[in-house]
Amino acid sequence: MHISSKPTIYIIDALNFIRSYLQVPYGQEEEVIANMIDYLQNLADTSLFGSTFRVIIDGSFRPVGITKTKNVDALFSEEYIADKIIAEQATFLKMANERVCVITSDRELRE
Repeated sequence: MHISSKPTIYIIDALNFIRSYLQVPYGQEEEVIANMIDYLQNLADTSLFGSTFRVIIDGSFRPVGITKTKNVDALFSEEYIADKIIAEQATFLKMANERVCVITSDRELRE
């Protein structure tokens, strides 16, 4: 994974990331996502100053703590497919000449 030193909008496929990279078992996702949101806000305040994070979570609302901070916005896909939301946001941001990075292990989204 490449982390830019320039202000970037990071779009994170949350459940994909925590299950594929962190290997979090089912049933523990909410706590891990809450910790991830806190960690990302800390990153945005320090080493990735100026960057923002969009944490896209498959499915309906679940208690993951604070879902909106200064630089982190956690969104639930609800009745939509998270991959489609991520692809649409990434495409729109690139067309708007924004620096965007999608974090996922999903092959279709990486291409």
